[in-house]
Amino acid sequence: MAQTASERIRLSEFARTPYLNVLTYPVLDLKVARSRLEQLEDLGVEEVVFEGRTKIGRLGLVGIGTVSVVVRGIIGGRLHALKIRRADANRESMLEEYRLTEIANRIGVGAQAFAATQDFMVMQLVEGKDLEEHLRAIRGVGTRARVREILHLLLNQCRKLDLIDLDHGQLSDLRKHVIMAGDMPYIIDFESSSQRRAPKNVTTASQYLLIGGRCAPFVKRLLGIKNQEPVLEALKAYKKDRSDGNYARLLKTIGIVI
Repeated sequence: MAQTASERIRLSEFARTPYLNVLTYPVLDLKVARSRLEQLEDLGVEEVVFEGRTKIGRLGLVGIGTVSVVVRGIIGGRLHALKIRRADANRESMLEEYRLTEIANRIGVGAQAFAATQDFMVMQLVEGKDLEEHLRAIRGVGTRARVREILHLLLNQCRKLDLIDLDHGQLSDLRKHVIMAGDMPYIIDFESSSQRRAPKNVTTASQYLLIGGRCAPFVKRLLGIKNQEPVLEALKAYKKDRSDGNYARLLKTIGIVI
């Protein structure tokens, strides 16, 4: 899909068409728009920038999810990601996602969360490719070493989440929930995260990468994995006991740590 032309508006223009379609997506609602403009003023949003391959009408966005749409917002003269709660979201507020993202941030995981209200969350703007696109674009000398390092960084972030009992909940599709900024993976979208269920971050991400994800055949080939039974056994052992030893065994089995 082609990139849309960038369009930049003052905050006061956000409640006008066609921008209103984004502010209260997917239902036009002037009453809701007024409340949301007040929240954006409280957050210090000065301008909104519509740019990206995802579209609502002619307007480009960073992305659209089941809970929110994401645009670029300017606060203090700097670009941020601005998550806007969808009018039809199954969440009443962005505050719980903000709380859980802050917890992840404390252990060095996720894009930085800066502030939130009922309908918005202001975050670090991380721009780059999705994980699969990035991995497939790696070429030349050192390809295997680079892929190993990226997967090691990603699984270590998943391990950190496991250790604090925070389950992301959506890592069965890393293509949608990991953004690559260069060779650094960022886990995003903690909207479905929970501290009330057993964490499965390492096992879910590993299954996507090596067992069932679209990039699994490619990743296994690069890592030299010809038999996935030892991988399944290592995942089973880690799921039963999330010890340091079982995590190290998993990394060694999949060829990330030699």
